[in-house]
Amino acid sequence: MSGPSGILDGPRRSIGDVLSLLQDEFPDISISKIRYLESQGLVSPSRARSGYRQFDDDDVAVLRWVLRQQRDHFLPLRVIREKLDAGDVDESAGDAPVVRRRVQDPLAGIDTTVSLDVNELARAAGLDESDIAELESFGLVVATRTGRASRYDGSALLMARLAARFAELGMEPRHLRMFKVAADREAGVLEQLVAPHVGSGHDAAADRLRELVELGGDVRALLLRRELHGHL
Repeated sequence: MSGPSGILDGPRRSIGDVLSLLQDEFPDISISKIRYLESQGLVSPSRARSGYRQFDDDDVAVLRWVLRQQRDHFLPLRVIREKLDAGDVDESAGDAPVVRRRVQDPLAGIDTTVSLDVNELARAAGLDESDIAELESFGLVVATRTGRASRYDGSALLMARLAARFAELGMEPRHLRMFKVAADREAGVLEQLVAPHVGSGHDAAADRLRELVELGGDVRALLLRRELHGHL
């Protein structure tokens, strides 16, 4: 049953728990896929103090609906996002009840009020200050300089926490540099593609760029799964 805010009451689940709930219906679902849908603003789980995601019943229902739209109707994420924004959810088709997603900005999960020094950032991410320095040396974490002081925002905190999890899985900051290099190259190409459309209006150019980013994510995921076939 929904509470006063319209968010479904119920247990808070880890991303692994959500994966288990969805795998019977969607055998190809993976943790990386769930994270990607979150990065695209289609679902916005809350976060524990430790930084780990906490999904409620509403989040699971939205994920299930999004995955059905992809599987049954072959809809791109851009169209699915528009349907969610408009509240255009057909519950009569047998879908689980879904409320309009609470976050529309793909970066809305980043706390824009965060301002940490290096020691605070390291403690919040469960890292050492030397780890932060290494991440910064590879351009993965960026500080804002004010005089001699360095402050780190919510984006840096999220990256540091991701790096901490990568470290638990055996990937060091030097390994993560490949993501930065690939992102820099991709951003350069996409900026060139979008540049001719900037004059047509900011919204049109931004929409085109978002769709290109979305398609690029799908291509990367497909290529990785193909290359790693037999290991997943």
